[in-house]
Amino acid sequence: MMEALRNGPVSTIEAAKELDIVQPPNTIRRLRKKGHEIHTYWTHQSTEPGRPPHRVAKYILMREAS
Repeated sequence: MMEALRNGPVSTIEAAKELDIVQPPNTIRRLRKKGHEIHTYWTHQSTEPGRPPHRVAKYILMREAS
């Protein structure tokens, strides 16, 4: 997840599908406890083409722990 965050914002859907992270919010919580500053922004994103969009968290790495 950290490598993906270093390359730009990651949504919960992207983390689950592309990074195979089962519980993205738990992963973000653990990273924050380690001192990484990660902001959460809310967006709407479809899970599949033709499906209505869902409210989805998008995580942005602001600062890595030293």
